[in-house]
Amino acid sequence: MRRDYAYGIAAMAILLSGVLFSCDNSDGFESNEALMLDVKVAKTPDIRLYSGGQVLSSTRGDVSVNVNYFKIMDFGGGKSDWMKNQYPVLYQYFDNAPATSTDRGEQVSQAEKNAVMAYLAAHPDEGSTTCDLTTYFIQNVGSNYDTYHLAFMNGDVPHHYTDITGGNHMDYVEFNGTHINDYNATWGVRALCVNIPLVNPRYHDSFYNTTQENHYRFYVIEYDGKKNLYLCFDYATNKWDNGQLDYQGDGVYNDWVIKIIPGDGSEIDPDDPDVSDVDPYDFYATDHVEVNLSVNDKHEEGDWIHTKLSIHIRAVTDVEIFIPVGQNYYCDVDDMDLVISHQLDLVQYIPQPSTESFEIVNSETSEVYAVSATVAFEANGIRITTHGMTAGLQEYLKNKYHDGLTFEIWNYYNINAIDRENLKPYLDASTVSFTADPTLYVNAFAPIGDDNHKNPWDCVVTPPSAYSVWYERTYETYYDFDVLYKK
Repeated sequence: MRRDYAYGIAAMAILLSGVLFSCDNSDGFESNEALMLDVKVAKTPDIRLYSGGQVLSSTRGDVSVNVNYFKIMDFGGGKSDWMKNQYPVLYQYFDNAPATSTDRGEQVSQAEKNAVMAYLAAHPDEGSTTCDLTTYFIQNVGSNYDTYHLAFMNGDVPHHYTDITGGNHMDYVEFNGTHINDYNATWGVRALCVNIPLVNPRYHDSFYNTTQENHYRFYVIEYDGKKNLYLCFDYATNKWDNGQLDYQGDGVYNDWVIKIIPGDGSEIDPDDPDVSDVDPYDFYATDHVEVNLSVNDKHEEGDWIHTKLSIHIRAVTDVEIFIPVGQNYYCDVDDMDLVISHQLDLVQYIPQPSTESFEIVNSETSEVYAVSATVAFEANGIRITTHGMTAGLQEYLKNKYHDGLTFEIWNYYNINAIDRENLKPYLDASTVSFTADPTLYVNAFAPIGDDNHKNPWDCVVTPPSAYSVWYERTYETYYDFDVLYKK
């Protein structure tokens, strides 16, 4: 089986390799005249590249990322600092997951299933075909296991008959082309789906060995005093066997039902025919660049300081981030005297910037997209640039992963020269610029803690002056504290 993949071409080891480089400003970024110093950084930066939760390459040797599908049963230990660091999106929504304390384990209770199936039988050919949720939990309801006595027709005359139990032949499901793992009409686990639009839900029919589309409805059904949302399928099939069987369903959407729970814990509005959670400030609805810069939490023993920079590029542009932290704060403690002498004497070039290059290969067309990220250590700060974003690459990533391209860069600081509290003001003076201006720029801030307060270690990254604040989120109105900018 062929796969889409990315090759890391030039690893970060070139940082002190002895080869001289200078900044290339041909991509449209403003020229940088600052000279770079002959110093050793506290620790070589790390870079990870991913799209839609699929890690394409990483110098960290891990694959943990904000993936878009989490099985709750895999995290039986509940919320933890490890989850917050490795799976922040899951940590953010975890408290809203449906409980497992039912008589059917991971699935809804038998009583809830009975109530849903009875409602569907009494309300055929109803429901809605649209739902605007993109981040939600799923919990299996299952099948009513109705059996259909169907004829293979030879012209107008039945050739023979067969009995088919629809629920026995619905063996996997897709949302917007994304296969949902470990789900069929018989069984399924509780799971969180992130940024997977509930568009074109379809199931695989093992009797005909085809994927059936346009045989679903979204129903809002009250159970135990609460309005709930259910994705409901009607079994259909088509097959030739000494006659043509063409069965397009009976209009009762009870052959496979999946409960849908909004990820943010909000209530279902039964008066909204689209069962919509449409947010007028949903930046995923347009082209944008999203940036989060954050300092790591303090460790009681063996503490170190690093920043994690996440650059989510969902527009046709390359991005440059400048972090104005002086060299004495990012260099190795053994190099402190050298740095001071350089400040007072001659400034030299060092063998950098450090570049990580990748080739993203489309397994269907064999087209190759070359992208890279550069970390340059300058006298007055750290400059990070991305290169290689094109319209073709954006289209490919959107079709394949339903996302753009994300760079994650870790930079490390000299804990003997500065502490977090004094480092933070420098980080909050960071800036971002683009080779082509996106419609929106998002400075991302996350909630943390049981009270979901704003992470105090997330940093301000200011866009060019042409952009101004368009909207600021608060936890009361959304799940994070993002600041949205628009030209």
